Amino acid sequence: MDEINCPLCGKPNPVENKYCEYCLGYLENEESSIKDPEFSDSDENQDGLGGHSSEVEKPEWLSSQEGSISSESEPAQDDLGLALPAADTSDWMPGSSKEEPSMQDEDPAVSPFVGGGEGTESGEIPSWLNDALVEESSSEGDDIEDTPEIPREQDQPDEQEKIQKTPGSLESAGPLAGLTGLLSAEPGVARIRKPGAYSTKVRISENQQEHVELLQGLLEDEGQPKPLPRKSPISQQHILRWGIAIVLLLAIFWSILLPNEQSAFPVYDEGSAELNRLVNQLPEEAKILVGFDYEPGLVDELDSAAAPVFNHLMNQGAVFTLISTSPNGPVLAERFFQAGKLEYEYISGLEYINLGYIPGGAAGLISFIENPSGTTPYSIDGVAVWETETGEPIPPVIGIELISDYEMIVLLVDDPDLARIWIEQLSPIITNPQTLTSLVLITSAQLEPVVRPYYESLPQPVNGLVVGLRGGASYSRLIGGDQLPGKFWDAFGMGTFVAALLILVGGLGYYVVPELSRTVRGEEKVD
Repeated sequence: MDEINCPLCGKPNPVENKYCEYCLGYLENEESSIKDPEFSDSDENQDGLGGHSSEVEKPEWLSSQEGSISSESEPAQDDLGLALPAADTSDWMPGSSKEEPSMQDEDPAVSPFVGGGEGTESGEIPSWLNDALVEESSSEGDDIEDTPEIPREQDQPDEQEKIQKTPGSLESAGPLAGLTGLLSAEPGVARIRKPGAYSTKVRISENQQEHVELLQGLLEDEGQPKPLPRKSPISQQHILRWGIAIVLLLAIFWSILLPNEQSAFPVYDEGSAELNRLVNQLPEEAKILVGFDYEPGLVDELDSAAAPVFNHLMNQGAVFTLISTSPNGPVLAERFFQAGKLEYEYISGLEYINLGYIPGGAAGLISFIENPSGTTPYSIDGVAVWETETGEPIPPVIGIELISDYEMIVLLVDDPDLARIWIEQLSPIITNPQTLTSLVLITSAQLEPVVRPYYESLPQPVNGLVVGLRGGASYSRLIGGDQLPGKFWDAFGMGTFVAALLILVGGLGYYVVPELSRTVRGEEKVD
């Protein structure tokens, strides 16, 4: 099957098509330049209009229209020089239809007489109508030369080529077909081209390729388990740790095995000295309220710090009321008085009374401060403290109605929150100038940074402070006794001294040895 390519879109079409089936463009084929065999040279010479002889009989329906045709002057021409009909003949032409012709049958380069009727498929005037027009013009005496020649199909290619070459060429395809003087489209838009071929491979540089390979290697190694490196059973760290432990143990056991070589107690501690002054000013059989609020883990440190203070108070004839806001406090308080750590033996119910545990934290403590007898009416043994069968309270609480009736409040504490609660709740009473009650704290060394600001502030909510084993040893020195702190002070002092010495030697070795090695290497390079 013969095909012809469209000059606009380049797609193949059958040879017999005049318009492209895809873009509706005009097809310039070779057959358009060949003359129609129906029109011969003899026919052209007969009337000069390209029609048949004038001897053809006119139809009856055409005779009725002779008047209107003859009255018309020379046919009008369009911009392209083509003859236009004098009037709309779609109503009287046989086989005509008012419907507009389709784009496939219309040839904008030919005469506008298109539509129904015989012999109009190629867009030319029917032969019978051409003969009738020639006869009518002859009968009125008009010259044949005055009648414009009807353009034929074989002349169209030359005219179409001429139109396409002009700047404002005629549009032959699309919705603007038949219009002239339009702006030309861009080459890339006017002509449809095949899309270019692009590579699907990513262009990467050598550096990027190295990173890709590195990432790929990491991903591949991630799923593969790697065996852990075997550690040596004995390393330098093990040797160093065991060496430090052995040195410290030797220093501690040396002080225990040779008691004659005792370390001297601290000469002076301000907080311990102030507490010693307050105890010396107490009257005989002074009423002392003691709060035990520490945990069992710090028993040895707090017992060593508190023993000299309680021995001094017992020597002054003081009686004690024990209370605690911690669940472990009542048991630790009873143990402290019954374990034989003190020089004096006190009897429960006569020289001291244990009121037990106050629940509720800060709220329970406030209740006890405001109403001691109503908050803790019974002791830890179930004995009525404030009221007995005889109607009199037991000796340790005789004359106590308010918390300010106690001459001194001693607090043994290791928790910063509990210490803060006690100090804040008792501060209005302690700082009142009309109150003679004093508050002293016996704490562990780790709590000293928290409670020391209360001791150094003005007004002073804390009047005395004994901190850890060092504070207990300092208090023992003040009262001239060698009590519980002496059993631990020698080992504590020697261990602390050796530990500080090891830290100093280790720090010097960490910085000095590398510097010496760098110096030696530099001298070797110079040589």
